[in-house]
Amino acid sequence: MVNRRWFARGAALLSGGLVAGLLLPAVSAHAAATRYEAENATISQGMVASNHTGFSGAGFVDYTNVTGSYVEFTVTAANAGTATLAIRYANGTTVNRPMTITVNGTAVATGTAFNPTANWDTWATKTLTAQVNAGTNTIRATATTANGGPNFDFLDFDVATSTPSTDYQAENATISQGTVATNHAGFTGTGFVDYTNVSGSYVEWSVNVASAGSTNLTFRYANGTTVNRPMNISVNGATVASNLAFNATANWDTWATQTVSAVLNAGTNTVRATATTANGGPNVDMLTVGGAPGTGSPSPSPTGTGGTGAPTAAELLAKVTACNQISNGKYKTDSDVSTATVAVCQKTGAVFWKADMDIDCDGVRTTQCNENTDCCFQNDTACHTSSGGPLNSAQLPYVVVPSSSSIWNYTQFQIGCGTVVAVIYNNKVEYAVVGDTGPTQIIGEASYSTATALGIDPDPSNGGTDSGVTYIVFQGSQRVSPIENHNNAVTLGSQLARSFVNNN
Repeated sequence: MVNRRWFARGAALLSGGLVAGLLLPAVSAHAAATRYEAENATISQGMVASNHTGFSGAGFVDYTNVTGSYVEFTVTAANAGTATLAIRYANGTTVNRPMTITVNGTAVATGTAFNPTANWDTWATKTLTAQVNAGTNTIRATATTANGGPNFDFLDFDVATSTPSTDYQAENATISQGTVATNHAGFTGTGFVDYTNVSGSYVEWSVNVASAGSTNLTFRYANGTTVNRPMNISVNGATVASNLAFNATANWDTWATQTVSAVLNAGTNTVRATATTANGGPNVDMLTVGGAPGTGSPSPSPTGTGGTGAPTAAELLAKVTACNQISNGKYKTDSDVSTATVAVCQKTGAVFWKADMDIDCDGVRTTQCNENTDCCFQNDTACHTSSGGPLNSAQLPYVVVPSSSSIWNYTQFQIGCGTVVAVIYNNKVEYAVVGDTGPTQIIGEASYSTATALGIDPDPSNGGTDSGVTYIVFQGSQRVSPIENHNNAVTLGSQLARSFVNNN
């Protein structure tokens, strides 16, 4: 396909870009990873080398140029769950050196791309997620072509840990336009809160946590009507879930749970659940604070899956089949397309659109992205790294959003630099960040690295794909920090995606 680049990008960066004053604070939800140096792993058909700079530890593994050469790590997980595997590598050739990644003998990524870096002294990170067991696990990276694998520096291994939970009874909270009741069975504590049937009625809890970070907020409720009674959930005055669904239960004596993830400060926090319709809220029994973000308790609500871990592409796509359009009109996919066909839609906790993918190769000059490979190359991006420089399209998965306009203003939806985006194509999910802005009338573009991760031709001149790409942008104050850390994007994205699936 012909990749029609967007020629109005310079003005977008200056006038409609993600200026600092519009951005929300960046918050990292990533726990400390354990580093396993490749030179200490089991090596088959490879050798430890140190003839290139920039490696960690005592050296790196130089794969033998044969199919089947591998490096295998033995790692330890404190508990079973979804692990983040961040592989630091260098590939000084001009071709992809794919590898298959297996966990405990089962392939979790087959022929995954390890694309060229600028040279053998330039290192990149490839991040995957996989289910692991409590205790010892083996992780193997096996070359799938006669070129062998890339140079392998280290594996960063991180698995979400469970945290203790604390129950806060609704009847002991601050209640506005509601009463404590006991006229239905199955509640805990001494009663529950019966919301007054007005918009704006709320229950507010004061909760304490030992340390700052992302955690679950699980609401136990009953809704004996036949309609949803949505509520806004806010933490310390900031909305973390708008119109969160509290769907009908079998009757007023049947209780369900609804879970969202949120970042809490160390010490005291306020959590408020506010009714958004004239029906008021459901009956609320209690709030449970704690647990690994994105896991929660199963909910019998018709829209809740109650699943755990990072959702599959199919799970995410099942939640975006219908469009509640929030854009004032629609976008074109390319500058030379005459008809605008793409709407921006919204569900609880995210906005989304379905479009094509053009390749953004702006930012840091690399072998893949420069004036010679890209006719429209610019050496800057709207969002910058923690050190103030432009992003690296060849290494960092990021998404381009349309600059604010009368069609849609992303800044009004808690979206900015570092916001996580789940990009889905051909049954694959890649977690990227909002990293650049584009023209005001066009949508559907992502970085070279995003395309590569999804198996899309990343060539900035003639790559990309004409259709079939879904972009789910998670709203809220949780941002990837530093923005250039893709490992953090995958960790936070997996959590937010699970919450999105469970809450819709």
